[in-house]
Amino acid sequence: MAQVLSSWRLFWLLALATSIAICLGLPRTDFSSAHGMEFIILRSVRCALPCFIVAFTASSVAVLWPGRWTRWLLSNRRYFGLAFAFGMGWHLSFVAYSTVRFGNQLNATVTTLDVIVLIFLIGMTLTSFRWCARRLSLADWRRLHKAGAYLIWLLATDIYLANVRGGGDRVHNAGLAVLLAAGLLRAAAWIKVRLLRADATDAATPPTRGSIKTKA
Repeated sequence: MAQVLSSWRLFWLLALATSIAICLGLPRTDFSSAHGMEFIILRSVRCALPCFIVAFTASSVAVLWPGRWTRWLLSNRRYFGLAFAFGMGWHLSFVAYSTVRFGNQLNATVTTLDVIVLIFLIGMTLTSFRWCARRLSLADWRRLHKAGAYLIWLLATDIYLANVRGGGDRVHNAGLAVLLAAGLLRAAAWIKVRLLRADATDAATPPTRGSIKTKA
């Protein structure tokens, strides 16, 4: 099963599932007003977000619980990330339609943050392909994807937190809990890696003369 649901087959399955979930919300969308467009704009993000959560936590889960399925998640992290970008393509198309027809309803700060995250998302998507990734050094590639992932996570967390503070429903409460849990997983994995490296360094360091106990 793991071999069947891997690589591009996995991507297309995720892209199809995301598209179906988004399209199910189209009959409930009012395309004649900016307020009516908010439903499908938010729904498209919610439908794409699970793929981001998996891509964001795949390496952490593999560190904390190494095993067959976590290795599968890590090896297919790229396709979960691309499926998230695909879902955000739906989101951006709805945002573009609403902006062109009704004008930008967001303030300058929110607009700036959205544009910055969009630039990182485009960069991460393009450099997920070899023909573009080879133009960057490995270090720069890692910086781009790490910074972009944390920016997306921070923006999504801030949005859900704002909705929860404003009396959000169960969806927003659950979404915020999942996002915070994802952040904790990343932190826990980071701590475990540092501890393992410290233990390896200590094991590789030869003992000093004064630390060797001799029999009297």
